[in-house]
Amino acid sequence: MKYFVIGSGSIGHRHAKNLKILGANITHYSWRKINLEKVLKDIRACNGKAAVVIATATNVRLSLILQCAAAGAALYIEKPIAFRLSDVSKIYALPNEILKRSVAGFMMRYHPIFQRVLKDKVDHIFRASFEIGHDVNQWRQNYIFSENYASDRLGGGVLLDLCHEIDIAFLVCGPAKLVSVRSIQHPDFDEVDIASTLDFSDEKGLNYRIAMDYISPKLIRRGSIIGTDLQIDYDLVHNKFIKTSKESYKENVLDYERNQLFLDLMFDFMCLAEGRNAINPYIPRLDRIRDVCNVIASAWETREFTGKLRANLK
Repeated sequence: MKYFVIGSGSIGHRHAKNLKILGANITHYSWRKINLEKVLKDIRACNGKAAVVIATATNVRLSLILQCAAAGAALYIEKPIAFRLSDVSKIYALPNEILKRSVAGFMMRYHPIFQRVLKDKVDHIFRASFEIGHDVNQWRQNYIFSENYASDRLGGGVLLDLCHEIDIAFLVCGPAKLVSVRSIQHPDFDEVDIASTLDFSDEKGLNYRIAMDYISPKLIRRGSIIGTDLQIDYDLVHNKFIKTSKESYKENVLDYERNQLFLDLMFDFMCLAEGRNAINPYIPRLDRIRDVCNVIASAWETREFTGKLRANLK
């Protein structure tokens, strides 16, 4: 089996390093320097025993996804797989055998806290919230927002960048109707959301909200899932998992190492690509996650910009 990693940003380098740790035979390409025709020829020559990790900017993924799939490769596509509903439809028109061997990069499904949330299932959820925020300037050393794909009006913005929370909300609470998407933009970056709030509801009495931003001074990543008999609260910054019922209150600290989440998903992807069974039953296999891929694209397309805020972005 041969693995190809396309994309030389930080996430592309992480995936290439992890594949090597897992013993894979890999070739790593920069998107800007790639000879795509040669790479596609090499993939076809593998006769179905090839897998491609697509870690390019979001706005150049679609053609690459379709061409690599046509060459017979299993695909690991960084999230989101697309930001337009029409593009999601094109991806889901791929043969089912490709979709079943491919994944989206929703590695938070491997986090021990969400594994515990799914195990200690909350029944009859009527309210939930998922929140993530952090000053984007603190994400990486020497980070300049304007030089990053996140500042691009086509494919950038916080909703797409931090869409893990949308995936987790759908996984934990189930699909619901997207009611509204309210976004704030920066005066210097038109149509790029630096903060977005999404509201969902369904006819069974479920309401949940997802809030995300690039501007909170200190990292926030927390949530609450509230049912008629049980409440779960989590805080990923402090690794806390809190379970509350009428009779009891229990708090646990569930430590984790961030790269292990990427390693675990990559291992499962290798299992799929090589014809073996994945370990995690919640693996973000493409044929199983069309609903969340659709809602991410729909949310991006229906953002309502309600104001402008001159945050510390340059």
